[in-house]
Amino acid sequence: MKRVLKTYQLELEVCGPVYVGSGMEIQKKEYLFLNRNTVGIIDIDKLYMLAKKKHLEIEFEKFMVVDGREDLKHWVERNRISLDEIKCCMKYKINVGDIQMEKGRMQIMNFMRDPYGNPYIPGSSIKGMLRTILLAADIMKNPLYYKQEVQKIKMELDGPIRNRNILQKNIGGIEEKAFHKLNRTEKSKDAVNDIMSGIIISDSKPLSNEDMILCQKWEYHIDGSSKTLNLLRECVKPGTVIKTSMKVDESINQITSEKIMEAVKKFYQFYYSVFQSKYPIADQMFDETVFLGGGSGFVSKTVIYSLLGEREGVQAVQDIFDKTYVPKEHKHYKDCRLGVSPHVLKCTKYCGKTYMMGQCKFKIY
Repeated sequence: MKRVLKTYQLELEVCGPVYVGSGMEIQKKEYLFLNRNTVGIIDIDKLYMLAKKKHLEIEFEKFMVVDGREDLKHWVERNRISLDEIKCCMKYKINVGDIQMEKGRMQIMNFMRDPYGNPYIPGSSIKGMLRTILLAADIMKNPLYYKQEVQKIKMELDGPIRNRNILQKNIGGIEEKAFHKLNRTEKSKDAVNDIMSGIIISDSKPLSNEDMILCQKWEYHIDGSSKTLNLLRECVKPGTVIKTSMKVDESINQITSEKIMEAVKKFYQFYYSVFQSKYPIADQMFDETVFLGGGSGFVSKTVIYSLLGEREGVQAVQDIFDKTYVPKEHKHYKDCRLGVSPHVLKCTKYCGKTYMMGQCKFKIY
């Protein structure tokens, strides 16, 4: 079959800070608050050279290796290192959203960066987001096609078994039924049979440090109460436009931009109905809303509600949390009574405004 490639441009306008983690943490010895609104991220090699210049090599080694309690700010002040000197040792500076300083150290999670230190969004993250949206939309459009899989999920959740990978096989079977249609091998579960292999999304164009902010993790409850955690994440700030491209091999996948936008709108309308609308703090957004990256929540990354509907979905999600050993202090046993699961909305604050994490306006052309 002749291979026909069609190229689309994708844009995601950031409406709520987007976090795509590198898996790395910026340690307390690698950053300091320059003021209430700005954090400097330190290049440790440059800091060592400064310490050597000031004959502080031994002090620096003790600080880095021996004393686990002291943070960079106190070490700098104790050794009378000026602000101008420490600025020369910085990789970059980053603005800080609205934060509440709690007791204990503030943990900072690093964003994905390229070899030149520029933040970017991996194409795999965007493709994974679209895969969930397309699957959920197909389930809602063809519920009878997935009826057998729904029964299997109910049976597994009704059973006594508890493990962290519960439903993994069931969800894999649903994805196989939706996407594995190429018949390239005898085993349909083989990845080469997946029609999504015909979609290639490139990494985003590089972003700059001016596009980034540090966001504190906030948790909002349906009664309007909130809680902050000592966790900061490097995020793409609201107003930034993430740009990338998508190539579709039409000999493998006949998806069109119209079908993708239809699925995006259907997914968000359903997401708002079964989850977001339960929180008075979260106003309904554009029909073209998608959720990208970490902190955007369980509901935006799964198809449980699409499979089971709102009423049965709440019970199923509560059961999933119970069977995957989510700690009791998270109080998911209250979810059914509250009418929403999970009963916490993950947000952040920036410039006096509350944002849902990962919320973007999606465009394809």
